Amino acid sequence: MKFAPHVLIVDESADSREVLSTLLARHGATTIEARRPQQALELARLHHVDLIVFDAESDRTASGSGARDLKAAASRNGTPIVILGTVRSATNRPASGQFVSKPYHYGQLINKIESLLAAA
Repeated sequence: MKFAPHVLIVDESADSREVLSTLLARHGATTIEARRPQQALELARLHHVDLIVFDAESDRTASGSGARDLKAAASRNGTPIVILGTVRSATNRPASGQFVSKPYHYGQLINKIESLLAAA
């Protein structure tokens, strides 16, 4: 990464957020963390983010509205989004991003993030 991109990590697991945040920091990124999509929406409004990494299982709303709202906000702002999820959630892929199936390898995820940031 040639600049210090701002990446919003949305994952209910503190351990997953910490590992990904540490890896991205090693690649020069600044990270902001949220447990749920609703919190992420507020953080995205307050901070300019260059990319969102969203664990689809972090949306605990009955209707999935948190995930839809986050994807819609990312689309409106032209912010790429990487959705982490299981194969059954693959039908919810974003138009301006990537879907990464679980379980995933962090190296491959970092490569996807870097390629999306380079293309932005």
